[in-house]
Formats: sequence, C-alpha cells, structure tokens
Amino acid sequence: MTHKLGFVRSTIKHMKQTSLTSLAILLAACSASAENMLFNFGYTSRIYTGTNSPGHSAGDSSGTNWFNVYQDINSGVKDENGNATDLVLDFGTTTTDFGTTLDFSASTNSANYNMSASVDAGLATLFDTNLGEGNAVRGGSGSLGIGLSITGLDAGEYVFYVTAFRGDTASGAERDFNIFAGVSSDAITDFSSYSIGTITNTAGISEWTVGDNYIKGSFTIDGVNDTFSLLSNSDSYIGVLTSLEIIAVPEPSVFGLLAGLGSLTLVATRRRR
Repeated sequence: MTHKLGFVRSTIKHMKQTSLTSLAILLAACSASAENMLFNFGYTSRIYTGTNSPGHSAGDSSGTNWFNVYQDINSGVKDENGNATDLVLDFGTTTTDFGTTLDFSASTNSANYNMSASVDAGLATLFDTNLGEGNAVRGGSGSLGIGLSITGLDAGEYVFYVTAFRGDTASGAERDFNIFAGVSSDAITDFSSYSIGTITNTAGISEWTVGDNYIKGSFTIDGVNDTFSLLSNSDSYIGVLTSLEIIAVPEPSVFGLLAGLGSLTLVATRRRR
C-alpha cells in the first residue's frame, strides 16, 4: 500500500510539473508570436511613451514601446515590447480633397503642431504625455486624406484602435474624421466600401469613448489577405492620424488549452491534499 501511495504521489507531482512547464512554454510561444503594435504618428520630437490610450484603457495593450512613424518604412519596426518585426509601412494620400481613393506614390510626411490655449482641456489631456501634439499629415496645403498599409503581420485575428485628433485651434479640436479600414491581398486604394465609422472629437469628453475620440475595429490576416490598410479623412479638413494600436487576439484553442492545464493542476493539487 505504501509503495502504491508513493507511486500515486509521484505521478501527481509529475503531472503538476508537466502542466506548469507546458503552460510556461505555451505562454512564451504566444508572447513570441503575437505582434502587438503601438504606433505614434508624429515627428521625432513627439515620441509617445505613455500608457493612457484606448487600447490600454480596454486592457488589450500592455507595452510601452510606441513606434514613432513619420515616413514610409521597410525595416526596423518594433512591437509594443521593443522586439523587432517584419512589418513594412507605406503612407499615401487621397487623390482628391475629402476623397476615398488612395495614392501610395504621393509624398507623405508628418508634421507637429503646438497646442493652443483655446483647445478643450479634456481633449488636450487624453494622452498622458501630449501625444495629441504630434500627428501624421500630408505635406503641404489642401484637404487630402491620409492613409497607410501594413504588410508582414502574423496570420491571425486582430483588433485595432485608431485616434485622429487635431487640436491646434479651438475649431480644430472638434473636427470629425472619417475612418476606413480593411484587409486585402495588397494595399487598398479604393476605400469607398471600407468605412468603419467617424471620430467626432466632441468637446468636453475627458475619457476614452468609442466613436467619440477613437474607433475600434477588427480584421483577419490569412494566407491571401495579408495587408491591413487604413484611411483617415475629413469632410472639410486635412486627413489626420494620431495613434494606431494593433493587438493580436489569442486563438480560442489557446484559451481552451490554458483552461485545461489549469484544471489539471487543480485536480493534481486536490489529489495530493
């Protein structure tokens, strides 16, 4: 009997150790494969390092490494934890004012602006280190929209959070920005059927509110549709992008495996007691 009891205890201990080891390996694998991106669209003097953002507020974003984007980039993009990725970013502008057709060959660059004292205080302080002071816009004058494409994301499900805020004048702080987004086998150039909503930027809102100061969406990257594209424009203003968070959604099988390993550990612990 003593021999059998010892064997059972040894087996349970081995099961527990195996389940915990498997859990650690699984978590490491998930962390290594997920590409969670935090983009700050602004010139180099406006690199954001805060954690007050729509994605952080929702509990999806966790890192603090915001990648500053102010021009096309083919390499060197890092994720929210500072790890290198294979992403390629390409900017474009609409071919007409307030239009939805994007031209990726057009020259695009970022610009900074200084906050005006007349800007609504709530909008000005949404980001905890003044990310709103930097934004990506088309170089020059006019009212063209701004867009981008991102290629190289791992296959899987994603959610994204986008903000568009222009606050250098009192009227600019309340500008509406129409947001379009989708995936395809190549960069999207015609966004007429990809509308996901409008960011209204209502004055007096000092907390993150979907549809008011940000838009949330989702998309799937697979073997065919592997390019995510985004467009921001206004009915009366130049297109603006302030921030973009792209967060990988864990697969349901991962949740199931985690639950299974947790149950296995619990059962082993109870049997040992």
